[in-house]
Amino acid sequence: MREERQATVRIGDKDYQIVSDDDYLAYVEHGFEPDTVLLLKALLREGDTVLDVGANIGCTALLFSETAGAVHAFEPSPTTWSYLSRNTAQASHANVEAHNFGLGAEAGETTLTFSPNNRSGGFVSDQTKAAAGHTTETIRIRTLDEVVPELGIGRVDLIKIDVEGFEGHVLRGAGQVLANHSPLVTAELNHWCLNAFQRVSIPDFFDQLRTTFPIVLAVDGGTYLDLNDDSERYTVMYHHILHMRFPNVVGAYDEAQLAQLRATLTHGFAG
Repeated sequence: MREERQATVRIGDKDYQIVSDDDYLAYVEHGFEPDTVLLLKALLREGDTVLDVGANIGCTALLFSETAGAVHAFEPSPTTWSYLSRNTAQASHANVEAHNFGLGAEAGETTLTFSPNNRSGGFVSDQTKAAAGHTTETIRIRTLDEVVPELGIGRVDLIKIDVEGFEGHVLRGAGQVLANHSPLVTAELNHWCLNAFQRVSIPDFFDQLRTTFPIVLAVDGGTYLDLNDDSERYTVMYHHILHMRFPNVVGAYDEAQLAQLRATLTHGFAG
């Protein structure tokens, strides 16, 4: 069992006391992922109800809590969830509710695997088994279509999904939520996780996104490209697969949802 410690982490414009037992804490100790903060602030509006899917130890939930009306943070790992709960409780943000289960296309039990020195890399290991030295936990999976009405969530404005290649499963289990609420959705794009853990290619994942959302953007730092444009989609695939650029995608139902993003980021690719 690794020794836990506490550090002061700057998340957006505020310092938080964060507890964990892995090296990710040292990684964010000098400031939590500035590109992620830039993107999430460009999507979030005052009073939004946010679903933080793959909340890890709570950094994004805390960022959301400063502006959102309500944050539902979902983390399937029992041990990581304990840090999520402690970190959000320690911040005294009553608008954050932490749930200890994962989200997917259907309800059931499966396994989650992560390296002991990096909880943020935990992946659903139903298809790919990790090498020795990793931690494996049994986790519960539920669907958003089941969970949202059960929790009495009356509106869903923004969904953040960071689940190491399992993003497509989360979306498949959220058909009614997407149809009823038309939320903004931002998801991690990671071709290694998609391919190695779920046997999904980047074109397959893009096809799913473009079928689900009328507007799909790929974001790289302060810039974005349009995945409905053939040339821009090729640029994203090339630079993501070879150089891990464009680590996030955004799905939207109308342009009004993207006004803040388009005012904050620049359309184009900074090669």
